[in-house]
Amino acid sequence: MAKSSSLSYLLIAVGGGVIGFFAAQAMTPSVPPEPVPPEQVDREGDESAAFDGIERATLGERLRGEVTSASELNGKDGSRFERYVIALDEDDLIEVSLEGALQGVVALYDDQLQLLSSAETLRQKIDESGDYMLVVSGADAHSYGPFTLASRRFELSDSDSLTLGAPLDSWLQSDEQGYTFTIDEAGMYDIVMRSDEFDTYLVLEGPNGYYREDDDSAGNLDASIADFLAPGEYQLTARSAYGDGEGVFTLALSPRELPSDTQLRNAGELIPGESLNGWYSGEALTYELTLDETSIVTLNMSSDDFDTYLEVEGSGVSLSDDDGAGGTDSRINEQLLPGTYNVTARGYSNTASGLFELSTRAEPSEAEPEL
Repeated sequence: MAKSSSLSYLLIAVGGGVIGFFAAQAMTPSVPPEPVPPEQVDREGDESAAFDGIERATLGERLRGEVTSASELNGKDGSRFERYVIALDEDDLIEVSLEGALQGVVALYDDQLQLLSSAETLRQKIDESGDYMLVVSGADAHSYGPFTLASRRFELSDSDSLTLGAPLDSWLQSDEQGYTFTIDEAGMYDIVMRSDEFDTYLVLEGPNGYYREDDDSAGNLDASIADFLAPGEYQLTARSAYGDGEGVFTLALSPRELPSDTQLRNAGELIPGESLNGWYSGEALTYELTLDETSIVTLNMSSDDFDTYLEVEGSGVSLSDDDGAGGTDSRINEQLLPGTYNVTARGYSNTASGLFELSTRAEPSEAEPEL
């Protein structure tokens, strides 16, 4: 392929999602579709012959098609497929998926018919300018129907600074990327890194030895740091969790506005029948629970910011829980004797941070607890 001086980035967004042609993933992950054997699409002679007679897709235009019983056949799994040629430039970033009734998949090949990418939402950075093959396939031998490919173009950011309230899209290629930002006013802030391509990871360093890191607090392998930040300059490192991720990611810094009636309590007495909000910043928070009679006690700790963890110590009891309330929320439900107990609320990781809710319930019980 001829090289191009174009530095533009490209995104082909084709909504809905399905993997195609030589697809390595499936609509149902446990039953991946069979790849189409290369000989079914290859042509003898030079590589350009492989694209002879194939309809062209144009960036920025919606392309409508249909997979029918007359479409080309994948002899390995019986699925049918349609293919298109699309011209792409060096340093383009493309994203492809499907809309429509077809339960299918999409994949991208170079002019040597080498598979570059296949996913429910396909993304690929282009190394060389030239023609590429885009293939839409049914998910299995029974998948037919109309589909639409839609495309759009946007520029990815190459900035190394992060601005409050201005999310940026960028590309990570098996390395880490560093950003700086300045906090002018002390307060609570959220930093979120999201990607459909890899497991994101954030490391934040700042004034007076401030240090936080996070892997999955935003859910779905997305990273988030939510914390109280003092004025000053901060250094943010965005990377994949294991150092080998590649693909598009979005990074955003925004102020955290708490509800006007929210009061934070990071210590003190727990009152049965009441709940409180606290803010975890890597240091365990300890509360005191006093029982006048034997009771069945239920403690729930929940957070949208981090994976919670609860501990109870006292009167010969030592209890702990990570995810007993479902998801990443914690719950301890236990019959306890009269006495005073220390309840520790923290994150599963001491690098996590954010807002949490802790509720307490105690129901009198006549039975003696098992010690």
